[in-house]
Amino acid sequence: MSKKKVEKRTKTMKPFIKYINVRHIFPTRYVVDLDLKKAVDEADLVDAERKVDVKKNLKKLFHERYLNQKDITSEKKAQGSNYFFQKLRF
Repeated sequence: MSKKKVEKRTKTMKPFIKYINVRHIFPTRYVVDLDLKKAVDEADLVDAERKVDVKKNLKKLFHERYLNQKDITSEKKAQGSNYFFQKLRF
C-alpha cells in the first residue's frame, strides 16, 4: 500500500471500550500482541472525561501497531495482526 493510503486508513480507526462478560468471549486462533490491560483501567471507565482519554491512548497504541506490522517476529502473531487490521466484509 502507498503511504497515502496507509495514512488514510489510520485516520479512520476508532477504538471503543465496552464492559463484557468474560464467559461470552469466543476464542479464536488470531492473536494480537497488544497489552491492553496496562492501557485500560476499570476506574478510568467510570468518568466520561477519563474514558475519552483512555480511547485516545488506545488509538495511539493501535496506530503504532498498525504502522509497525512488519516488525513482528512470530509468524502466528503476524497472521493475527493482519486479520485484526482487515476491513470487515458484510
